[in-house]
Amino acid sequence: MKQKGFSPHINFTILKIFISIVFISTVVSMLLFLITFLGVGTIMSNGGDIFPNNPRGVLERISAHFSVTADDDKASVSYALTDETLLPEGYWCILLDENGDIIWSLHKPEDIPDHYSLNDISRLTRWYLNDYPVYVRTEDYGLFILGVPKNAVGKYSIEYTMEWFDSLPVRILCVFILNFVISMLFCSLFGSFLYKKIRLLTEGLVKLRREEAVSLPAGGVFKEPFSNINRTSQALVRKNALLASRDRARSNWISGISHDIRTPLSMVVGYGGQLAEDPTLSEENRNYASIITAQGLRIKKLIEDLNLISSLEYEMQPINREPLQIAVLLRSVVSEVLNSSIPAEQDAQSLSAPPAPDISLSLNCNQAMVHGDKSLLERAFYNLLQNSITHNEKGCRITLTGSMQAQYVLIVIADNGQGVPDKVLENLDTLPNTAHGFGLPMSCKIIRAHGGTFHAENKNGFTVSIKLPLLTV
Repeated sequence: MKQKGFSPHINFTILKIFISIVFISTVVSMLLFLITFLGVGTIMSNGGDIFPNNPRGVLERISAHFSVTADDDKASVSYALTDETLLPEGYWCILLDENGDIIWSLHKPEDIPDHYSLNDISRLTRWYLNDYPVYVRTEDYGLFILGVPKNAVGKYSIEYTMEWFDSLPVRILCVFILNFVISMLFCSLFGSFLYKKIRLLTEGLVKLRREEAVSLPAGGVFKEPFSNINRTSQALVRKNALLASRDRARSNWISGISHDIRTPLSMVVGYGGQLAEDPTLSEENRNYASIITAQGLRIKKLIEDLNLISSLEYEMQPINREPLQIAVLLRSVVSEVLNSSIPAEQDAQSLSAPPAPDISLSLNCNQAMVHGDKSLLERAFYNLLQNSITHNEKGCRITLTGSMQAQYVLIVIADNGQGVPDKVLENLDTLPNTAHGFGLPMSCKIIRAHGGTFHAENKNGFTVSIKLPLLTV
């Protein structure tokens, strides 16, 4: 089934990323606005401290170090700057009296007039004097005019009304809101792009996990990861094709060998049976013939088991499903096991018969119906019962229980015997290395081929728990 959308976890992760981007972008934008707003205010109010050659700062320092001395005897006033190094190189400064005459100057250019009218003073206080940017400062004793080198400073006239200052909080709020909206828009566009790319990436990884072919658009910022996923998918497709071809070849080889062995083996079993019943032979020779027949039958069963488990391993075994009443099937299998005079795995050379199997049956699933292959399921449960009998030579008690669950039937087969080696339990999904270990892997593969679960463990003996899905009408 094709997966639609993301899992809740992935969706929540993407949502967190989106919210984080929006929040961080908004906070950073607001901080930049505040820094710019406050920084400009600081520079405008205290520019002399930040920039040593700031003209207004230079004027303040000149005013602070300017000396005005009155001579009572001569009725005159003298003006002097106590520290001429306060005037940066290229700067000049003059002091005008109330009549517009220069009463003091320092480094005054030759093209600067010595007298100024009221109109001249009103113009130069804000703009330029002979292309020199100028700044003014009023003191009780006169008007300072500071000039800076031409093209060194740009002066612009900016005026604000009181209404503008009164509406400044609203303007700042509007800036914040606009900034937030722009951030949201940007993050929405970016988040949408990121969501689509992550969705493609996630879908590709899901297909890759399922070993399906993946072809992602290898471009943009996700070019490298998309290309890597595509290459990995292509490698997996090639590998799976080779494995499938190898599995088919192996299964066909096993099937061919089994068929080639079956014909001469049938002849061995047939002739052995005839010799075992030949009255002209001695009793010893007839016993030998019986052993040959029994071993031949045993080999025949092993070949059949090998052929079946190989087909199940490579998913080449056809499953003929039909509605089955699982309680009836289990009772039939138990009856077959109890009526068997010789266990299937009993060595024909053994002189002593094993103890009769002790099987306790408790089924609370009489109405349970499953959709399965009758012969395969019978084979699976028969193998499990025979496994408990065969691997406990001194006998054991076997309990088989069945119960109805919400959507499946639970079947538990347990014995109080010696259990099975842990190595066998760890390799239920693979073909065994020897013919003696076909029973459990075969049963496991049959159950799983029917969409069920198979769990085996050593717990006060050996216990197998099987869940088969119920047939839904």
